[in-house]
Amino acid sequence: MPAANPPNILPQDIHLRAATAADEVTIKRLVRQARLDPTSLKWLNFMVAEHEGRIVAIGQVKPYPGCQEIGSLVTLPRYRGLGIASRLMSALENRAGKPLYLLCLQKIVPFYEQRGYETITWLQAPAFLKLKLSPTLIMRLFGMRVRVMVKK
Repeated sequence: MPAANPPNILPQDIHLRAATAADEVTIKRLVRQARLDPTSLKWLNFMVAEHEGRIVAIGQVKPYPGCQEIGSLVTLPRYRGLGIASRLMSALENRAGKPLYLLCLQKIVPFYEQRGYETITWLQAPAFLKLKLSPTLIMRLFGMRVRVMVKK
C-alpha cells in the first residue's frame, strides 16, 4: 500500500537548503533506515528538504578523485510523490560539475533516466569509482541488480 502524502502539502511548502552540522544525526539516521551506503556521510556534501522545520528528504554529492557521485537520496515515505526528490536532484546537480555519476538499484533506473542519466558499464566508470563499486559485485550474488549511471 503506497504511503499517504501529508494533507495539503504544496511544493512551495518544501524548503531546500545546504545541510548544517546540526543535521548530521538526522542524515545518518535516514541513510541507515533506507539501507543505503553508510560510507562518506559528510554533512558538508548534503542538501536537505524541510517541511515545517522537519527534514523530509536528503541527498549528497560525494567528491572523489577525478569524479563526483550523487548519493544518499532519501525521501520520507509520507512525502513521496510530491516531486521533492526531483527538486533535490536539480539542486545537487547545480552544485556539482559534470560528468556526474551514481549507483542505484535496477528498479530506480527509470527515475534517473528521466533526468538524463545513462547506464554505463563498470569498465566505463572512472578509476576511483571502480574501486568503490567493486563490493557491488557481491550484491549481484544476492540477486540485487545494481546500475552505474552518468550524466554528462
